[in-house]
Amino acid sequence: MNLELCGIVTPINKNIKSKSNRDYCEQLERAKQHRQVMWDDAKRNPTHTIGGFFGFVHNGRYVEIHMITDIKPATERLDSWSDNVGQTDRNVLMLTPKIYTISWADWLSLGAPKKVQGTTRVVGAHAQMSSFLKQHINHVTYCHETSETFM
Repeated sequence: MNLELCGIVTPINKNIKSKSNRDYCEQLERAKQHRQVMWDDAKRNPTHTIGGFFGFVHNGRYVEIHMITDIKPATERLDSWSDNVGQTDRNVLMLTPKIYTISWADWLSLGAPKKVQGTTRVVGAHAQMSSFLKQHINHVTYCHETSETFM
């Protein structure tokens, strides 16, 4: 995992009827079925290199960390995402299954925002986040040939 790369995070709404929660649950189901987990890139597609981290942020609770394994064009978006008006130009980030969970206390101690709103890059806490992840998950590798994550 190239932890020097900026990460992308997205909040998951606690309301089970919200679009982000439904899309997130769809990705959990895909993971259970050993299918590709994926999510939209942030606005203006800032992710240019694979190997960085992606976090599903459950504000006030925890952050689930995945590794970005590939970047696909917007044409690879899932049909179920068609309701996400305004996001149809975003690249699709291919993700590993969850590789780590950061507690909310640790998330805040790294200088990360107290509330994440919208899919965005981790900028202000990037150095601290990279250092933290190196300590906890630097041993993770991803094999493109087999699509396997090794810990």
